[in-house]
Amino acid sequence: MSPADTTGIQAPQAKPAQTFDSIRAYSRFVARTKRALPAAAIGLLLLLAIWPRIESFLQGVRFPLPRLDLREARQLQMVAPRYTGIDRDNRPFVVTAAVARQKPKVEGLMALEQPKGDMTSASGNWLELSSDTGLYQLQPQLLDLYGHVVLYQDKGNEFHSPTAHLDMAAGTAESDSPTTSQGPFGNATAEGFLILDRGDTIFFKGRTHLEILPRAKATK
Repeated sequence: MSPADTTGIQAPQAKPAQTFDSIRAYSRFVARTKRALPAAAIGLLLLLAIWPRIESFLQGVRFPLPRLDLREARQLQMVAPRYTGIDRDNRPFVVTAAVARQKPKVEGLMALEQPKGDMTSASGNWLELSSDTGLYQLQPQLLDLYGHVVLYQDKGNEFHSPTAHLDMAAGTAESDSPTTSQGPFGNATAEGFLILDRGDTIFFKGRTHLEILPRAKATK
């Protein structure tokens, strides 16, 4: 073959530079791995050595979990409820409380804490009753008070009794429990009381002891 005949013969091609870069990167990875594996093994051995102490510490740390009162979860609870209505004579009344809870399985019956009932009579007099606890029936608007029942009138009369029953729709209040009263008229003790016409008429029940004071002395 003559020197001029070079058809079909190709010169060898050089390898790309990126092939050498890949080889160098892989070598660095292998070297780092050789150093990391002994370090990880030493760390694992140290963890195994101190694990009993860590476990005892974790056992000594107790995080109290909040307790859920299932009785409260089953009850509808309202803070500072306010119930308003109209009595049979179209006069407004208000029932309030610190907390109200709906009694389970009883429609429209609310258990009240620190309940209070306010009524205004036809003559414009104001009447308020309060107690420690109570039960309010939304319909027919009945309020039962228990514990340190106190009745105030804007006339200056004050009544104390362990229990009382209010018919907000009829504008009446009564009690069959021992009652003490004081006011501008004097002092009284009785076996109960009956209030009609939203406070315009008051009766004492049972044996009653009334001490009428002179007007000047009673108003002091």
